[in-house]
Amino acid sequence: MKILALFAGYDKDNIIDDYVVFYIEKLKKVADIIYVSDCNMNDNELNKISDYCIHIINGRHEEYDFGSYKRGYIYAKQNNLLQNYDYLILCNDSVYGPLFNLNKIVNNIETAQSDIWGIFKYLEDENYKEHLQSYFISIKKEVFIQNYFKEFIYSIKKENDKRLIINKYEIGFGILLKEHNLIIKYFLDSSIKANTNDDNNVVVDNPLLAISNGFPFLKIAFFKEIPLKRIYLKDLINLVSFIKDKYNVKMIINHLNRTMSDNKSLTLRRFKVFNCSIIHKKLFNVSSMYSLYQKYQLILIFFNKIKITINVPEFISFTSYKNFNFLLKYIEK
Repeated sequence: MKILALFAGYDKDNIIDDYVVFYIEKLKKVADIIYVSDCNMNDNELNKISDYCIHIINGRHEEYDFGSYKRGYIYAKQNNLLQNYDYLILCNDSVYGPLFNLNKIVNNIETAQSDIWGIFKYLEDENYKEHLQSYFISIKKEVFIQNYFKEFIYSIKKENDKRLIINKYEIGFGILLKEHNLIIKYFLDSSIKANTNDDNNVVVDNPLLAISNGFPFLKIAFFKEIPLKRIYLKDLINLVSFIKDKYNVKMIINHLNRTMSDNKSLTLRRFKVFNCSIIHKKLFNVSSMYSLYQKYQLILIFFNKIKITINVPEFISFTSYKNFNFLLKYIEK
């Protein structure tokens, strides 16, 4: 089968980073690529990927990834390319990877016998309705040549709020598909989460779990939780140790050092939260939590009545680094 991939790219420094070059190089093995930037790249940057792409569209448009998908689709349609392909893939540079051979994903798409196939389905919760996340979606020819699909793509415009983008385009796309009774399948969904109380966005909340289930990417958004003091040091070490034989982690470190260097420090949690009872919870119970203000607290309850809360000093409960180079020792072992 023949695949056309519309690859959306953005970089705050107008750079095509090494991890993006790697992704596009691997994607080229399974698809023809139209690369669309939402920034102003110079020719030296574009030359990094020119051998892997059938066309490059360059320039700031401020419509985010969906705006890039729109521009790539319009180019393909106006140049009579769409009829030459069996599948259209929408993908972008918001992930590191692939961690595995993309042929496995292509085989999954081909055998799924679906009209639309997504890499991850976010199940409905109090935050969002269910939707396919848009950083890797495959669309069958019988769909992407239809007028309703064209009208949806052409309707994309600049939005200033990320939640509105998700509601209008990710969730809105799903509503459109259901209106036309299309068969929708996906590789993973939120049901793989370890606990029912965990976040439905498993690929960001627990990337190691997702990757262990065959997910071929690592979402960059996971690392953006670090300045918010939400990531455990041990979880990050385990993640890096798990993928180091599958992917050049130095590309991740270099990219994060460049794009997150404006943070004064990278602060990671030392301790996991826990809850345990001594003899019986009515006699003595001890638990821990991170407060709304990211203070690590020990909570002691005696006889189910007396409660003592101890705020653990930050220098004990957190560890800070100036950059991501501290991870190098875990990939060089």
